[in-house]
Amino acid sequence: MNNFFPKNIAALLPHSPSAGRLTGRLPDKVEVQNAPSGDVTIKYGGVLIHSSYDPVKEGREFARQAPVSRAVFLYGYGLGYHIPPLLEKIGPGGFLVAIELNPDLLASAMILRDQTAVLSHKRLRVVFGEDETQVAAEIAECMSLLQRSSGGSVPAVLYHAPSLKCIPGGFERIANALEILQMERRTPAVFGGLEGRNYDLNRGIVLESPGVKELRGAHKNRPAILASAGPSLDDALPYLRATAKDFILACVDTALPIMTRHGLAPHYVFSLDPQDESFAHFRDDLDCPARLIYFPTANARAVHSYRGEKFVVFKEGHSLLGNHDALMAEKGTTRAGGSVSCLGLDCLIQMGCDPIFLIGQDCAFSGGRFYSRHAPVNEHFLDSADRATLRRRHADKSMEKKRVLADGYGGGVLTNQMMYSYMRYIEEIAAEHPESRIYNLCSHGARIGNVETLGSIRELTKTLLV
Repeated sequence: MNNFFPKNIAALLPHSPSAGRLTGRLPDKVEVQNAPSGDVTIKYGGVLIHSSYDPVKEGREFARQAPVSRAVFLYGYGLGYHIPPLLEKIGPGGFLVAIELNPDLLASAMILRDQTAVLSHKRLRVVFGEDETQVAAEIAECMSLLQRSSGGSVPAVLYHAPSLKCIPGGFERIANALEILQMERRTPAVFGGLEGRNYDLNRGIVLESPGVKELRGAHKNRPAILASAGPSLDDALPYLRATAKDFILACVDTALPIMTRHGLAPHYVFSLDPQDESFAHFRDDLDCPARLIYFPTANARAVHSYRGEKFVVFKEGHSLLGNHDALMAEKGTTRAGGSVSCLGLDCLIQMGCDPIFLIGQDCAFSGGRFYSRHAPVNEHFLDSADRATLRRRHADKSMEKKRVLADGYGGGVLTNQMMYSYMRYIEEIAAEHPESRIYNLCSHGARIGNVETLGSIRELTKTLLV
């Protein structure tokens, strides 16, 4: 077996000084296999990293299926079979950033294959390191570089799936960020046609609607409540009628029928779901006086049928909206990803609301449930992505990557990757706006970083008096 390590490591060091800690000894967890094509492949801890038949052909197919873009963010170097065809695809004006966090995989690539031509490529940057903080800073720098290299288009984000399965311990925050990004990028694949149809149907209303930009600063220093439909909403509902009159009251679409049935009249309701079933949230409240703030790709029936005042907001970086820069600048945008509650929080901050109190925001299976007992979705709301009930979908999700997170009272609470990602988005929004005071009220769920937990309505009142 050839050992290309000495010359490969010399070519890799300019990319990452941390590569100097790699050794030329093949890691114990690596099982080398020779493919019928004559090329080498490996298994790592039972995970096949490249095709056992023709890894070169597989690498070309990986690149062929990648979206056309001048700027590509890739997680997973593997043995590097997919790197040359990706560089060829992005062309002479493009740039490729390849992240590999597993030292065993990167060492194997340096030992088993000649990487010198690829690593000397001026349009490639390989990111590797052992310290999560340092690697995160380098990734952020590379993303800025990709934005400058993209010619105004959204950089393509690719994942080499076998490598993604092999991220080592110590990179939990980066791994979660990658999974969140992967979920966001997967959304167009699941809902892309549906979002496109909604946008075509909503186009006239989008052009006529005022944008969220018109609401910037509209409620400066006014306290606000943002109601989501998590289990802890049940505890807050009995007290909201007496309290809400002094607040800007907003809610996500899932919570709208719950609020109105309890005699509460929100000022704002937020909606971004493209699915037909989301109309159920509005069916009995089409004449609600709340202002609707919606994505252009939100369900067209809901947007068209709702008779209240409407404001549109564009999601930065949305793949369907890349050629609408002027319209986005006119109407206003949000960077918030994840759930509709993230959109609501970002918009209330743009409006100048302070402080903001979240209710029904558990980000966890509080009491074994994921929605308020008053939410109709608990029983019959269908998820058209897989035709399973939303209950089944979340139950399935709860079996995948279950996490126990700290709650706000010194205990622990069960969540899943999806809700954990929503929590992380809220934390990021709060971190980006330290000037805004954000509290989570009556939550039985996860403790949200950068957001203070308040255990009761009485604490809300005390907070306003401070």
